[in-house]
Amino acid sequence: MNTCSTFSSQVSDTDLIAAIVNHSEAALDELYRRHSPLLRNVIVRIMCNDAEIDDVLQDVFIQVWKQAEQFSPEKGSLKAWLITLARRRSLDRVRQRSAYQRATNRFEVEVNIPRPQWGENSSVDREVHHREMEALLERLIKSNLPEEQGEAVRLSYFQGLSQRQIAARLSLPIGTVKTRIELGVRKLSRSSLFGRVAA
Repeated sequence: MNTCSTFSSQVSDTDLIAAIVNHSEAALDELYRRHSPLLRNVIVRIMCNDAEIDDVLQDVFIQVWKQAEQFSPEKGSLKAWLITLARRRSLDRVRQRSAYQRATNRFEVEVNIPRPQWGENSSVDREVHHREMEALLERLIKSNLPEEQGEAVRLSYFQGLSQRQIAARLSLPIGTVKTRIELGVRKLSRSSLFGRVAA
């Protein structure tokens, strides 16, 4: 891996991406220097002031590092390709967060977890709460559910998949998926571990 050479601002984007294909970290560093401010603005417009903006930006350049050979100058400029990657990564993260939010809300209602009263500027509190909920759910699943029920519940509440999507992923009848989730949630709601944690 080439880590020693440096690239000046006169080197073209096309030359940089060619060097990245050949595993030049210096070329990736220069590409980041040139384009990260623009890509950050793209991400901010989609995710607002989300704490995950830096993570998404890093994901974009990890994807560039892994898939640089997929860039084709005939299809457009490198800048346009990077903007497309940033938009896709941002939208994927927004969808994941929305799915997780819906699933977490549903889980809280179904097992009767009291919801906190949020005050102003509570984005950090919400993030902490969501992570605590995820950890709680994982402990409940491991302690109380057989593997097949736990898998269905995880897909529903961790990934926010619909019962139809879970059925397709697991190659199961939708009725089987529905039963596994309902039985799993019922067991979780009666769990003594839940009673101790939620008290």
